[in-house]
Order: sequence, then C-alpha cells, then structure tokens
Amino acid sequence: MTDVMTKVDSVGQLILAFRAVEPRSDTARKLDLLLDLDRIDDPRVLSFLLGVLRDDGEPERVRVEVLSRLRDVPLPDREHRRVGRTIGRLTLVESSQMEVRKQAALVLGKFVDVEGVLDALGVVLMDEAAPPELRYNAFTSLYLRGPTVDTVELLTTLTSDETLGPCAGHLLRAWDAMLPPACRGFPSLQSGTEGGRG
Repeated sequence: MTDVMTKVDSVGQLILAFRAVEPRSDTARKLDLLLDLDRIDDPRVLSFLLGVLRDDGEPERVRVEVLSRLRDVPLPDREHRRVGRTIGRLTLVESSQMEVRKQAALVLGKFVDVEGVLDALGVVLMDEAAPPELRYNAFTSLYLRGPTVDTVELLTTLTSDETLGPCAGHLLRAWDAMLPPACRGFPSLQSGTEGGRG
C-alpha cells in the first residue's frame, strides 16, 4: 500500500510542478519533469501528456518532446487508438508551432492503422500550400502503411502533384509486386507514372 501511495503522490506532485511552471519561462524545467514522469507507470501520465500535446500554450520544444515519447512508448490497443486520433487531429490544426505539426505528421507513421489517421495524412498530402517538409513527413507515414487500396488510391492522385508526384510514382512502382489483387487495377501502375515522373 505504501508503494502505491508513493507512486500516486509522485505523479500528482510532478503534474502539479509541471503546471506551476509558467508555459514559456522555463522550458528546460518542463522537459526535466517530463523525464521524471516517463519513469512512472501510471495511466494518468498518458492523459496528462495528451493534454500537454493539445495545449498550444505550451512551449514548442515541450510538445515536440511529448510527440517523441508517444512514438516510442508501447501502448495497449485502446490507448494506441486514442493517441493516434489525437495526433491525427493535431496534424490538421493550423498553428504557429509548425514544428509540432511536422513532428506529428511523422509520428503518425506508428498510428496509420488507426481510423481517421489516413484521412488526416491525405488532407496534408493534398494541400499544395502546406510546407514541403510537412507534406514529406506525411508521405513518410503513408509509406509506412504499405500498399492497400486506400494508400494506392491516394498515391495515384498524388502522381500529378508537382512536389510529391515523382515520389508517389516511384513508390507505386516499388509496391507493384507486393500489391494485393484488389489494388492492381489502378491505372497509375500501368500508365499514371509516365511522363518522366518517378
């Protein structure tokens, strides 16, 4: 019972200490507190991290660090879906913290099996006005999903894109031998990557 109470007290104290730091006054202190929380196995830690991630008042470095930790930590299925949906929404939010969006788009590679994540990646990929690095990060996450009907369809659309078209055409050809039968009728695999793309 003492160990349980100690853990409960430690988590609560660390969260309170984190919240007591002025958002933009001591980023290093907040990063130290995240490291301390990372050592404790308690379900409240994940909820807290997701709250920090959603708060655009937190320092950019702190939110990027949270994304890195969520990418690396093993998660049960339910929490995996919860985290994937949160990061997917973050990828779509216009924010002054562009590094957060870029990192979110890249981290989504771990969560491409979560419902709604592929749609979020598609929105970013099709946005020609978005920063190239953001779009390339989303492309990397799409690549990690592998060849499916949905990913091939999205790549087929992207072959006409000035920035990502060559990458999309190259990846389609690379996937060709691995594609399930349902995907092999897409025109891009026969002719859509012609004209020097890829």
